[in-house]
Amino acid sequence: MTELVTITIDGEDHKVAKGMNIVDAAALVGVDIPHYCYHPHLSVAGNCRMCQVELNGRPKLEIACNTTASEGLKVNTHHTSKAVKDAQAATLEFILINHPLDCTVCDQAGHCKLQDYHYEYNARPSRFLEEKEHKVKAQPLGPTVMLDGERCIMCSRCVRFCDEITKTSEIGLINRGDKTVIAVDPKHPLSNPLSGTVVDLCPVGALTHREWRFNTRIWFTKQADAICPGCSTGCNVKVATRDGEVVQVKARHNAEVNKEWLCDEGRYGFMRFLPKKRITGVQVHGKAASLQDAAKALKGMQGEGTYVFIAPDLTTEEYRLLKKLKDTALKSAHFVLAYKERSLTDVEKVLISPDYAPNFKGALMCGLVEGNLQKNYEDALAAVIDGSAKQVLVFGDRGILASDASVLMTAAVGRASLTAFIGTDATHPLAEVCSVVIGARSILERSGVLVNRGLRVQYTDKVIEPPQDTVPTWKVLSEIAKVFVVALPAWISDRDVTLWYLAEEQKLAGMTIKSIKQNSLVIGDAHGN
Repeated sequence: MTELVTITIDGEDHKVAKGMNIVDAAALVGVDIPHYCYHPHLSVAGNCRMCQVELNGRPKLEIACNTTASEGLKVNTHHTSKAVKDAQAATLEFILINHPLDCTVCDQAGHCKLQDYHYEYNARPSRFLEEKEHKVKAQPLGPTVMLDGERCIMCSRCVRFCDEITKTSEIGLINRGDKTVIAVDPKHPLSNPLSGTVVDLCPVGALTHREWRFNTRIWFTKQADAICPGCSTGCNVKVATRDGEVVQVKARHNAEVNKEWLCDEGRYGFMRFLPKKRITGVQVHGKAASLQDAAKALKGMQGEGTYVFIAPDLTTEEYRLLKKLKDTALKSAHFVLAYKERSLTDVEKVLISPDYAPNFKGALMCGLVEGNLQKNYEDALAAVIDGSAKQVLVFGDRGILASDASVLMTAAVGRASLTAFIGTDATHPLAEVCSVVIGARSILERSGVLVNRGLRVQYTDKVIEPPQDTVPTWKVLSEIAKVFVVALPAWISDRDVTLWYLAEEQKLAGMTIKSIKQNSLVIGDAHGN
């Protein structure tokens, strides 16, 4: 068990873990100590000096980021100490001496710690009359990140991330004093698989995304707290959208999942989940139909040769509904989850999972699938190709992975009845050959519960509004259930389905959407039991 000690912050006693960093300890009890260079998952650098505090028995102010909690420690912050308040204002004025006054064109404006702290801890005009030091502008550090050297405050977060986390060490600080600047070796650019993370770590506007430079002001966007659907790591992200486009993706801090890191494949690849050409409406044998008609067309899928391919990015609620159909109307059908693993480099292994299956653990937890998922998937593909599969139902664009779809279509012509495809991408090969095609919603267009590879239950919000004439997968399943006389509640929203699932799932007894968002729960064993 963690040993607790009593420390005093601004005259109030608090119990905190022994050895906890004072910046974190203060935040835990609701006291914000301003800081730039400190990050809970990087080494302590002590560069910025913004976190100075008074400590009992110490003759001078000291930095809180390099102080840990011990029994009897007394800390006075800017709330109770004029010396601390004055020191912070002076430090901030010093940091701003050479900083350019270009907030009007800076991508960080609106969510910049330099702006926030200036108004909160200084808020007075600069007294600096001399010429500011000029440095590099708009310098590419690699394929994803751009540097504005004049905005850099030398917090060294980016340097420490590349030294300590990815261990690729592309970035360094060169020169001394006000001539110090970030630099990379032209032969060794910033190109590691997590390179965009340095932009998230930058507290000012020195590092920006090359792909998203000058695309929008943050206050013109809508933002949602979501889970990255790229793999089963389940990284916590904040997604900003405008006019139906993803305009920025930032990592959200979660110490248990992704800390504050995010891979480039996930960050810059969000739009791949929103195909440009969408399936809308419902078609049966090439003609427009109702969802009810489409469900009735699937009534014959109860034989031994029925294969149901399931995308790994459905919500856990939808897996639970599929499990109900499996246990009742489709007892003879073969249910398989599209799952394949890939090899990863050492840097990729820092964060990325070997799969492309963000919620395969949710399917396991629901009991929808079991065993060797990759072998089961490959065996099912073989059954379609050799004609063993008489009817095929595919839920989701990734129900049959893109790398398999074209080969499968060529080999399966005339052998299997490619009965139904519930998906989003109108250019998907299955959309052209299935007798029933239903326009569904992307994982970014719905909310629900996801379970990551560590069996951590998380909640993803809807990121973007879906096109008209598309339906959530749970609604398709509900209509299919009606055809097979399987009783389900009448839902009208994703939230209704989630509340039903939380009431049904004993493993999540007592959990609410709010509690999952605030404190994600680890549950079960490696098989979801």
